[in-house]
Amino acid sequence: MKIAQIAHAVGGVDWQGDDQLELLRVASLAAATPQDLSFAASVEHLEPARASRAGALLVPMDFPELGRARIRVASPLLALARALELLHPAQRPAPGIHATACIDASAVIGPEAHVGAYVVIGPGCRLGARAVLHPHVVLYAGVEAGDDLLVHAHAVIREGTRLGHGVILQPGVVLGGDGFGFTADGDRQCKIPQVGSVRIGDGVEIQANSCVDRATLDQTVIGDGTKLDNLVHIGHNSRLDANVLVCAQAGLAGSTVIEHNCILAGQAGVAGHCTVGARAIITAQSGTHGDLEGGRMYSGSPAFEHRQWLRTMALLPRLPELVRQWRRGRAAGSD
Repeated sequence: MKIAQIAHAVGGVDWQGDDQLELLRVASLAAATPQDLSFAASVEHLEPARASRAGALLVPMDFPELGRARIRVASPLLALARALELLHPAQRPAPGIHATACIDASAVIGPEAHVGAYVVIGPGCRLGARAVLHPHVVLYAGVEAGDDLLVHAHAVIREGTRLGHGVILQPGVVLGGDGFGFTADGDRQCKIPQVGSVRIGDGVEIQANSCVDRATLDQTVIGDGTKLDNLVHIGHNSRLDANVLVCAQAGLAGSTVIEHNCILAGQAGVAGHCTVGARAIITAQSGTHGDLEGGRMYSGSPAFEHRQWLRTMALLPRLPELVRQWRRGRAAGSD
């Protein structure tokens, strides 16, 4: 695409460069060639941008002029995402059903679907238009999904799960596995049957090998636009509202509520029956054992307000000396 076309498509505020300059790919600053579009997220990338051979750059509004083709944008990362969609369009497999797929006669599959090799679709399933199921996907009985479902290889969707429009499941995702429900019967653990379901909203993406457990009685809910990273665990009866981000290896115990626009960084953990308020951020490897107020950042285990945590961590290496000083002062006082 020519640079002017790209500028218009990505929301460029202004641009400069040869009108006939055509760009073929998006590449990093270090790897880019004169036929590539690259980006600088901030002025911190000024020197790599100067050294880059890229044909044009996406840059923020305050980026210095470099005497080369560039597109100024309000958000370089958002513009990058749009440029990648333009120059690296996703390859959708052709509609059709592979001869090895096993589809129950009662299942309803919308138009233009692609069903790959060894896919299993159980009784009573209903899929909207343009579904893509890659090899070895398994849908248990009664699964329902909206339009544009994309499920990668070896994902499993258990019975009764409901999915909205535009849901993406990466390889190995499991939706609707039994929740971890047991109760003691003397010295023996007795299983509590998990008879609820899972509901996934519109525009949700769940990445590789993550699991969302079915509810004991009602529903485990993942709200519209929420994104779960690799190896995330969502316990039974939990509710995640819209546009929540849960990063790799984070885990939620059962009956957790995460309100809208929260961020849980990698390996964060939330104990069961807790509520995390809207727009809260829980930093990496933090653990919370109670409710957290929204709109704040939390760190540590048990997690508390991030700025206080930073002050506490700054004092931690000094604790032995502070204790010695306190003991000396106490001894002097007793004399």
